[in-house]
Amino acid sequence: MTGAAAPTLASGRRIAEVDTLRGFALFGILITNVIVATTLWSFTGANDDPQLRFDGPVDNAVQGIVDALFAGRFYLLFAFLFGYSFTLQIAAAQRAGASANARLLRRCAALLAIGLAHVFLLWVGDILTLYAFLCLILITLKKLRPRTAVITGIVLYAVWSVWLFIPGDGNDLAAFGKFFDFNDMHSGYTGGFGDTFANQLALAPGFMALIWFTQGVTSLGMFLIGMAAGKRELFTDRDTLGRWAPRVLTGGLVIGLPVSAVTFAHSMNWLDRPVFWAGVQELVNPLMTAAYIAGIICLTRSPRTARFVEKLAPAGRMAATNYIGQSIVLMVVYTGYGFALVDKVPPAGVIGIALLTYAAQLALSSWWLRTHKYGPVEWVLRAATYLSIPQWRRTEPAAAQVK
Repeated sequence: MTGAAAPTLASGRRIAEVDTLRGFALFGILITNVIVATTLWSFTGANDDPQLRFDGPVDNAVQGIVDALFAGRFYLLFAFLFGYSFTLQIAAAQRAGASANARLLRRCAALLAIGLAHVFLLWVGDILTLYAFLCLILITLKKLRPRTAVITGIVLYAVWSVWLFIPGDGNDLAAFGKFFDFNDMHSGYTGGFGDTFANQLALAPGFMALIWFTQGVTSLGMFLIGMAAGKRELFTDRDTLGRWAPRVLTGGLVIGLPVSAVTFAHSMNWLDRPVFWAGVQELVNPLMTAAYIAGIICLTRSPRTARFVEKLAPAGRMAATNYIGQSIVLMVVYTGYGFALVDKVPPAGVIGIALLTYAAQLALSSWWLRTHKYGPVEWVLRAATYLSIPQWRRTEPAAAQVK
């Protein structure tokens, strides 16, 4: 990866760094989602005073690590990469002499359909429906200059974060319980197949609204920043990456880690964080995301680590398929769709299952792409985007794959 010539937008070849970052984002999303899901579905007590089923020191430590290093960072990374890939889609349409808007609208429609099936059947925390909607907005903003897009994205993110500074009683779970019945949720997910299915159908609209409300504006901000990076062809500019990646890594961690340390200490009950700390953490999350991006870029540029990091790329090329695959595993393991282990596996065990799932996805993605050009979900999205039947099985070496 480090010695080869960089692929370019003009050539249409895949950009290895984008695929690698998508693969890394899948890891962070999986870790976040399994902890959110299994925690949310296993509360005990009344809605106005919910209690964690697993509340020991190890459980709190796992929750604290996820809160401090994962939650709120990786969905921003996915949003940034979506914005970057948006420019690749436009470039592909321009090379083919096709209408970029028409292609993008068809892709949004297909993404929305897949997302609706995902949220109603598998995972109430779906982001695909949100991305499909935000993509429509991004189409109207696609002519923004990179500088304007970055400024707009930063302003959107910062202004939206202000509401988290508003003082409250600090009991976010009790507030959440005003909208969702924890006991009904737990009973549904630990019951039989029909109970879980009914739960999904009942909860999906409310959770869609929650995701759109809490992540919509911030995701759009990262879409715009990613679009600006794509217009500047950031990941094919080796000189710029070489200069800035170490600085962004250092700066992001220097600012982000102390803030995240307070978040971790709060999860461990070592201190009570100030009421405004959620706002501080929200503002710092993009800096941590930028540091993660820079860290992966630095690893891809080192001969000693590149061969390990590039193993993430196949999973990234099948990001949509793997994202939905993670939800299938989550639901089969933890709900009435399968083993209903949601209140039987402590957080440390949940993370262990997630790590095994991710390792399996890395291996399966590499195996699949040896003989297929696209993942199954990517194949559907491509068919809808191009209004044609894409090639299913590979006839050329993987290195020749075109975006």
